[in-house]
Amino acid sequence: MKNLILTFFLLSNLLYSQINLNEIFKDKSEIYFKFNVSTIDEINSLSNIISIDNVILNTVYAYANRTEFEEFLKFQIPSEILPNPSTLVEPEMSSNIENITQWNVYPTYDAYVNMMYQFESNYPSICKIIDAGNTVQGRKILFAKISDNVNVREAEPQFMYTSTMHGDETTGYVLMLRLIDSLLSSYGSNSRITNMINNAEIWINPLANPDGTYRSGNNTVSGASRYNANNYDLNRNFPDPINGIHSNQQIETVRFRAIQESNNFSLIANFHGGAEVVNYPWDRWVNVGINSKIHADQTWYQFISRLYADTAQYYSPAGYMTYLNNGITNGGAWYVIAGGRQDYTNWYRHGREVTIEISNTKLPAASQLPSFWEYNKRSFLNYIEHIFYGFKGIVTDTLGNPLSAKITLINFDYDSSEVYSDAVTGFYNRMVMPGSYRLKFQAQGYNDFITDFIQISSYTSSVIVNAQLIPIIIPVELISFNAYKINNSVQLKWSTATEKNNYGFEIQRRVKNYYSQEFSDWEIVGFVAGNGTTTIKNDYSYNDENLKAGTYQYRLKQIDFNGIYELSDVVEVDINTPIEFSLEQNYPNPFGNAIHSNNPSTKISWQSPVSSRQTIKVFDVLGKEVAVLFDEFREAGYHTIEFKADGLSSGIYYYTLTVDNFTSTKKFVLMK
Repeated sequence: MKNLILTFFLLSNLLYSQINLNEIFKDKSEIYFKFNVSTIDEINSLSNIISIDNVILNTVYAYANRTEFEEFLKFQIPSEILPNPSTLVEPEMSSNIENITQWNVYPTYDAYVNMMYQFESNYPSICKIIDAGNTVQGRKILFAKISDNVNVREAEPQFMYTSTMHGDETTGYVLMLRLIDSLLSSYGSNSRITNMINNAEIWINPLANPDGTYRSGNNTVSGASRYNANNYDLNRNFPDPINGIHSNQQIETVRFRAIQESNNFSLIANFHGGAEVVNYPWDRWVNVGINSKIHADQTWYQFISRLYADTAQYYSPAGYMTYLNNGITNGGAWYVIAGGRQDYTNWYRHGREVTIEISNTKLPAASQLPSFWEYNKRSFLNYIEHIFYGFKGIVTDTLGNPLSAKITLINFDYDSSEVYSDAVTGFYNRMVMPGSYRLKFQAQGYNDFITDFIQISSYTSSVIVNAQLIPIIIPVELISFNAYKINNSVQLKWSTATEKNNYGFEIQRRVKNYYSQEFSDWEIVGFVAGNGTTTIKNDYSYNDENLKAGTYQYRLKQIDFNGIYELSDVVEVDINTPIEFSLEQNYPNPFGNAIHSNNPSTKISWQSPVSSRQTIKVFDVLGKEVAVLFDEFREAGYHTIEFKADGLSSGIYYYTLTVDNFTSTKKFVLMK
């Protein structure tokens, strides 16, 4: 760096040069400081360099690690180093779960982990602890998943609360532990909470940055840091709508992304401290002027944010949750950040997320935590219940399989505000302000489905709109389709010129009747799936094994097209060598002059897998032999003989085939 004297204020307001950075960062991974600006544009330009924490009038409060602060100094802006907020209070700690559940102490790290798993142990039918993985220093990122069918992904909305991704903002940490306890212990006795758990999947992560919170060791939150162990602000580390994926994406960010990207959360809130306000999207853009951007659901966001803040105000002393616009703010109107969690959810995941600043004091005295619970506990429940309102339903294909489909409100959605149905269950919900909307459902390989106008009458209305999407019919071009006899099996082989959208080949077969020489009806004997949407030549095969002797025909049917299909040409193959003994029913039966005039004859067929002496005899009902139709050596194969019953009277008779140790008997009826 240039050898310039860059000025900034210390606590004593003395001027220091940049050579004092070693002293400033002695025993510190990050510093907390403030400075003044003239315009919001100055703040937004600095937001990519340091971690802006709050803006009050023209005073900016921020954090920086050493590298970030060195970049900040290049702007030659006077600044004042402040005590780290986590050093202002000596927090009361406990490692005893019974003491912690008085909710007026902070848990040690080990006690926190034990408490989370005790929730699962105490309520195994409705609570499961999800270990999302380790942090930089090997601590756990844990979620409590709460649902009435906790081990099954159901067709219902998924919800998430997460707290303390800034490690020194600890109010939400304890309040989320208490919320988990309250939900679980109230299930079955509180109808409101029971309904939530029965009809939703609620995920709660009390501590998103344990390395920051326990920066001084596992037994205290004193000295907690905003940043993670690698000195990154996790709420500036998520994929950004403008910058894309962060060049140094932290492991904690990876863990949270894995959870979100393997689920389909409808609504999320993340809890912070240092102010008392509900911050709704966007954080990345200002909401007025050049390059501004307003979320399509801003009016809805303002409603749910106002409900949270107003409820908290009602149950708290005057002045609580009244910052900025009486407790709510558009993020970019406050100050712009890059890489924020809520913008990642809204832009990349098509979900809905707000940031709730829950206490002016980042790390309040533990004795104040019960008061913050009283201020917020009703708002916690109100916020969860928004997942039950708006449009919801299930999207499937014509066979009833769930689909991941894009659901757009026509002439309303823009900038990633559309939602997607869950690929596992097909469930979606689209929370929205009151109005009349047309919904469009879209999935690759399927025709769009568009509804008529449907009314949402209030913010607490719920309308079910299910959608069944019809596949786009794009039959493949068959280059060849052949059948090959291999002993008593048939191998079918075919090739396609190109692959098209989701289809499969149904193999159909029919067999020729030996007497009438007519073929039976087609039957399904197998299925071979297609291979997606490539444009290369593809080869397929199917083996039809252990067939009896006879003549078989095969064809292919392209299916999964809502009953409309393409059929291939028919191929035919003869199987000459039987695989087993078989005596067929005579044809016709009954037979004789009374049925077939002047033709008292019938045909009897049999097959033998061996060459041997073969005998067919006829017996009356008393077991008396009345005719020998055949008694001589025959090769293995299929055989037929005609029996003329001229010398027999009407009645019931039996015929028996004997080949080596095989014997089979059938009955026929003669009517003269």
